[in-house]
Amino acid sequence: MPRLSTHIKGVIIAGCGVLIISPDGLLTRLILVDHWTMIFWRALFLSFGMWMLASFNHPNNTWQKYKSLGFSGMTMVAFYSLGTISFITAITHTSVANTLIILSTTPLFAALIGRLFLQELIAVRTWLAIVLVALGVFIISSDQDSQNTSLYGDMAALSGAFFLAAGFTLVRRYPAIAIFPAISTSGLVTALVVLPLAQPFSVTQVDMGYLLIMGVYMLPIATALMYLGPRYIPAAEVGLMVLLESILGPTWVWLALGEQPGLRTFIGGGIILTTLVINTVWMIRTVRSRVAIPQALIS
Repeated sequence: MPRLSTHIKGVIIAGCGVLIISPDGLLTRLILVDHWTMIFWRALFLSFGMWMLASFNHPNNTWQKYKSLGFSGMTMVAFYSLGTISFITAITHTSVANTLIILSTTPLFAALIGRLFLQELIAVRTWLAIVLVALGVFIISSDQDSQNTSLYGDMAALSGAFFLAAGFTLVRRYPAIAIFPAISTSGLVTALVVLPLAQPFSVTQVDMGYLLIMGVYMLPIATALMYLGPRYIPAAEVGLMVLLESILGPTWVWLALGEQPGLRTFIGGGIILTTLVINTVWMIRTVRSRVAIPQALIS
């Protein structure tokens, strides 16, 4: 029973993180400013929100955590900043469905990057998943006649998946990186980089409210919960739950704004999500069977 309750706790924590972040695409659609201005305020508020979390998580040495980021931490800052810029560029130039489905390919990019830089082996099933997901992305990106879609936005989403995967791989290589201070710093760096292109004072009170909700509350809390989830359940299970955002996010936009995904997005997205779910479930079962065999021998 204790193991079961711990697992349920992890599922609830990670699930709440996914639910909290799922309206991100809808709020982004509701904000009526250019994407550089949106990136500026979103990143700045995210920096503040993650600083609050870092202060809560490291109350006695918050500043020391920032100072100890080092080269690996600042590389993580660069990856996260580029990922943020890519995400906002994508979601303001293509549909929310295209953006979130293409971003869901992040784990497969992480597998490729891990193979190249960490010499991690890639299972045959993962190679097959990469081929199928590439097919799904091609189908989605070939649909340029649907509402609110463009090849430019789809490619921005693909680059966002790459930078997020690079960040995850870096954290796996250097697990001592202080995640919250790194994300907080990336927000500040991103805001400073895009400031010359932004118009910060063109934001209305309504839009500022949406940006505050996203940057100060929604993104930091969701990020914290999704990083906390793997303490109770395998990271692969958390990744499986994160795929729900690819379904929930477009659903909120569809219900609120009537942005309906095109046929090719449904087909390509179906291929991608089905492939990722099967690949992840297969991996979870493989890991569990490897753990169960030694335990059976011991007993």
